[in-house]
Amino acid sequence: MLLSYFVVARSSGNIIRITRRTSPPADTATLLNVKASTASLHCYQALYAKGQDLISLDSVS
Repeated sequence: MLLSYFVVARSSGNIIRITRRTSPPADTATLLNVKASTASLHCYQALYAKGQDLISLDSVS
């Protein structure tokens, strides 16, 4: 089953992209991966549709 993950910049907390994987991707020194719930994805999509380019992880949690 594919699950959605937010790929987040550690320095800013901003979501860089969404990825779908069967298992969590590996975190790196600059990026972390956070499982994205359906509600969080809907919130992200609503903010993006309103023209926000930099969406923080805090704003969708």
